[in-house]
Amino acid sequence: MSFAARRGEWPQYVLAILPFLLFFPVGIVYLGVVIFLFSLMLAGDYRKRWAEVRAHPMFRPVMAMLLVTCLAGIFLERPQKAFWSGFAHYQIYLFLLLFISVGKGEWQNWAYKAFIAGALYAAMLFYLNVLQLLPDIGLFNAYRAYSGNKSILLGILLAIAAGWLLYDMTLATGWKSLARILVAFIYIATPVLFLTKTRTAIVIFVLLCIVASVRYLRGHWRGAAGLLGVALIVAAAWGMSSGFKERMTTTFNDIVAFSKGNKPSAQGNRLEIYALTLEIIAQRPLTGHGISTWEPHYAKLATERDVDVFATPHNDYLLYAAEIGVIGVAALLWIWLMQLAVAWRMNNHHGMRLLMLGLAIMVGGMFNAILRDAVFGMAFMILLAIPLAGARYEETRAD
Repeated sequence: MSFAARRGEWPQYVLAILPFLLFFPVGIVYLGVVIFLFSLMLAGDYRKRWAEVRAHPMFRPVMAMLLVTCLAGIFLERPQKAFWSGFAHYQIYLFLLLFISVGKGEWQNWAYKAFIAGALYAAMLFYLNVLQLLPDIGLFNAYRAYSGNKSILLGILLAIAAGWLLYDMTLATGWKSLARILVAFIYIATPVLFLTKTRTAIVIFVLLCIVASVRYLRGHWRGAAGLLGVALIVAAAWGMSSGFKERMTTTFNDIVAFSKGNKPSAQGNRLEIYALTLEIIAQRPLTGHGISTWEPHYAKLATERDVDVFATPHNDYLLYAAEIGVIGVAALLWIWLMQLAVAWRMNNHHGMRLLMLGLAIMVGGMFNAILRDAVFGMAFMILLAIPLAGARYEETRAD
């Protein structure tokens, strides 16, 4: 019986480690997920876990997305080559349901600490790379040079960790604790603004820091100090980091050029993608064209307009609208707004972390395939499980 009891806790132990693995190559993350699924299968007690999932506020919106995509697969266009992989990407939130089936417990605190430890580890690697001390091996490729979505994800994860730490500073009860968290915050925030190569991470960093500060702004000096500190950090990054200033300036110039009918720079090609995707959406706004149909439709338009061809529109709102229409976007927003609603009802530290994650995924979805690409999607499901495990509709008081 003792062995059976420990076996039932295995999934929690594995899930507590996964946030640390997010800062490693994606293959290691997927291996960790496979180990979690295997431990979940061995843990048993399936009826209890199913009851845990069904009672969770995320269950209905996730099932609604499953229903919408199944209907889209039945009644809309289905490309032979890419349909099933595209359909699978739409079900990423099913992994969240599996994660939260383990219920709440001490593992959530372990997982939070593992995530912060991973962020500290990642920041260290960025510093070592600047000092040219980072070994030239595949394990560190995303830190040494820009390598697509994994590099973007690292910046976003660091931004989320920094936002969570700033919130922790508002809760610190002693000067030693406050100083320790402040050092960790600066240590992690610096690579976001100076060393990572992603504008999305900078936007998320500033947004989450504002949210954390506003939480204690009224009647508390730490909230005002937090807002002032964020403003000073961003101002310093603008003045001291040529890369940060160049990315922001280029973005603004691209928007101005595109609005005047001129061609944006290579970094601003997403504006062209968005414009052509809106044309695709306008053809079938209610239902969309079907799962995995964006790419062939966009390729056809891009060839006609003599612009570059891409695999995704780098915007999940537009992707969902193009493939499963307004109905699909409504299902997506139900999921995302439910996350914010649950965070509001929690009114505790899990609620604030969930609020920050919810905002990060909604902002990230404006500029990246945040769910369409499992590199992003799986990472967010793992992090969302930390505050969402054990949540209930009626939960309104602090722990």
